[in-house]
Amino acid sequence: MPFRTVVHGGEIVTDTDQFHADIVIDDGIIVAIVANAANLSANQRIDASQLLVLPGAIDTRTTFHEPDPEGLEGILRGGLAAAAGGVTTVIDLPVSSATSSTTSSATSSGTSGGAAESAPTAEDTAARIREIGRSTIVDIALWAAPSGDGRAMSRIARLGVAGFASSMDPDASKLAATDDAGILLAMIALADLNVPLSIHCESPSLVAAGVAAMRAAGRRDALAAAESRPPIVESVAVNTALFLAEQTGCWIHIPHVSAAESLRLIADARTRHVRVTTDTCPHYLTLNQAELERLGGFGRTAPALRDQDEIDQLWSFVLDETIDAISSDHIAATIEAKAAGDHDIFAAPIGLPGVQTMLPVFWDEAVNKRGMSRSQFARQTATNAAQIFGLYPRKGSIRIGADADLVLFDPEGSWEVHGSELLYSQGWSPFEGRAVKGMVVRTIRRGETIYDAERHADTSLARPGSGRFLPRTYGASQPA
Repeated sequence: MPFRTVVHGGEIVTDTDQFHADIVIDDGIIVAIVANAANLSANQRIDASQLLVLPGAIDTRTTFHEPDPEGLEGILRGGLAAAAGGVTTVIDLPVSSATSSTTSSATSSGTSGGAAESAPTAEDTAARIREIGRSTIVDIALWAAPSGDGRAMSRIARLGVAGFASSMDPDASKLAATDDAGILLAMIALADLNVPLSIHCESPSLVAAGVAAMRAAGRRDALAAAESRPPIVESVAVNTALFLAEQTGCWIHIPHVSAAESLRLIADARTRHVRVTTDTCPHYLTLNQAELERLGGFGRTAPALRDQDEIDQLWSFVLDETIDAISSDHIAATIEAKAAGDHDIFAAPIGLPGVQTMLPVFWDEAVNKRGMSRSQFARQTATNAAQIFGLYPRKGSIRIGADADLVLFDPEGSWEVHGSELLYSQGWSPFEGRAVKGMVVRTIRRGETIYDAERHADTSLARPGSGRFLPRTYGASQPA
């Protein structure tokens, strides 16, 4: 009987090595890696000559709005963009589900330590798992919203969520805002569950003071967004999160880090055996405040874009692997909503799309321009995230027994970013007009091609519902 698929002629890149070999796939699983599979019978042969074969990327932080009553994006459209960007697995945030209206214990209304009006339940999370299963084309894990109720969080954790996600600043994220008391309660509840608490770290009081100062000065320009949220706003919050984690023994994940001082604090905490993992995003590594001035509302995000000196320092923590993973922090917003920032930067919604550009932009900046090894690139875009969130070795690796999640990548392919050509629902990108060297040619998820550059706009390749929910124990499970 023939094998299902053979990927031949490519140069395989793993987290530790690179070599020319052919990959044999059956039932979505890598069953052999051989020097030459020309004599093996296969139903499909995919030519990867002159291409790299990378592990499918894992984006640890997306916001696809599922369910999507406002028509912003949805898991199907977001997944199509992810596939076009070489992303085969995402970990999606709970901002539009039943769990999204919940809060750990403290909300922007000023309550502290009490129960939220609408606490997340295991039933809410189970319903969301069923919802995404109907339409996702990429494999997906989920962040859940935390609460101060340890029993409720334990029930949700047993459903296999990747972790719980909250935000210190009510204005920075669509996640429920949580004050220090709420974060402490959540950490106490999670400390014994071996499940991370992801925290958007920005001090709400410092943000409020910064925005008030800008408004008092009559500032509505793009740079006011950055000056109202300087790096110290993040670092103060990171310091608080690390201290609480050290006191409780809770594992924390600090996403989208943008400040060098935050990373110095994280590195120091690790020497004291604080369990902390972290990621950053391509926009924090590439878009400086001169770009923010050009982008206007289309560059407003939180944390804010930094000056070039901060970016240069941030890169040192990427290259020495203090930063574990790269995420997109993808979120959709309409062109009309973002354009409101041209007259008042604070009128533009916070957040940037990035799931389709994450892999190639990071490749160009890290490998082409800064000499990062291809194996390190694989670690920071796939392997490390898989190991952190319980998906390894089924995900994030090219090895026998792993899911056949592969990206056929042309390191010499040059292209220019145009939002109108991306598969995002809103048709814009903060990287508009950027020249990029490095191109996704084909994306394979569990042996099935879900994106082919030759059929870029053809969404029929990927079957809605062909993706699957990945529980936190997926990496330790056996292929079905």
